[in-house]
Amino acid sequence: MKHSRSSLFLMEMIIAILFFSLASAVCIQLFAKSHLLSTQTVNQNQAVIRVQNLAESYLALDGDVTAMQALFSPSQLSDDNTLCLAFDSDWNLCADGDSTRFLAELHHTPAGENGIMEAVITVYDISAPESPVYTLSVMHHTAERRDSHA
Repeated sequence: MKHSRSSLFLMEMIIAILFFSLASAVCIQLFAKSHLLSTQTVNQNQAVIRVQNLAESYLALDGDVTAMQALFSPSQLSDDNTLCLAFDSDWNLCADGDSTRFLAELHHTPAGENGIMEAVITVYDISAPESPVYTLSVMHHTAERRDSHA
């Protein structure tokens, strides 16, 4: 009889340990996913702030990307109409190099006959460049400026 009780107790302990190990595995996965989601949310919020700053500067400077390069230093003009900014993992502007974690690109389309200039601002995570963190299109009608003394 003593042998039967001890084997039953051992079986109950094995089942309890199995249940708690499965429950802890599920909890660890949930904590890992919540940490990833939190990190993605922080990065997306920071990207929105940086893109809004670029968009407001773009509108204030009437699309002058050369002036924007001076304003957001260090930055690079890859051609006459594209401004590139590099950010580290703490979202501070940095020179494009080893500490770069995020890239922001502003593609400027000058105003044509219709008088509308346009920019597309996109922020990329270097580790996943195929899917942008945030993208914003900015359009602005450049009205003719008339001299008030004319």
